[in-house]
Amino acid sequence: MRRSIILLCLILCLIAFWLMRRAFGTKEPVSGRKTTATTSTSVSSPTPPKVEKAPAARKPLKIASKGKVRLKPGESAVLGYWEIAPGMNGMAIVTPETTPEGHVKMSAKLLHLSDTAVSDAEAHDLFPDIFDFENYSAIGPERLRELQTSLQNTRGVDMLSTPTVVSYPGQQATISIGNSNDCMLSLGLQADPVAEDGGYDLSLDLQRQE
Repeated sequence: MRRSIILLCLILCLIAFWLMRRAFGTKEPVSGRKTTATTSTSVSSPTPPKVEKAPAARKPLKIASKGKVRLKPGESAVLGYWEIAPGMNGMAIVTPETTPEGHVKMSAKLLHLSDTAVSDAEAHDLFPDIFDFENYSAIGPERLRELQTSLQNTRGVDMLSTPTVVSYPGQQATISIGNSNDCMLSLGLQADPVAEDGGYDLSLDLQRQE
């Protein structure tokens, strides 16, 4: 009996000691890894606006032509040239004559003709072949009257100017005309007398630019 009491006391003491140890024991801190969150900010450059390439400007049209026509008295020189514009052709008609004072009077007609007008006026012979640019011709008074009548009665003919210039034999005279489209047409004329028949060697210098 006594032994039992002693064992019970001993057990109670052990329990009390365990409880005291647990009650007064120090808690070890729980160490954790500190995590630092880093926020990265990405700044993107704005996309530049797309710039459309401007269309290439059309190259200005420039025509230059020089030629000479031998004319008998009363004849006229005709310069026909293709395509001053798509479907449009140019023509210059010049008739020189000697004045009583010994000067050279040159009556000119500058005009544009559509392809259809060239055909309707039956003027194909006054224009260049397909592989040429210009055609210089000499026509007599009768052919000139027929041509002028045909041009007057044909649609698609634009008479630009009908100037008359007077110069000395062998001296150049220039006719210049312009329009609202900033096109400039210049025609240089020089009549050199031909002693054999009283006619002229008529030089024509055409310059057209826009």
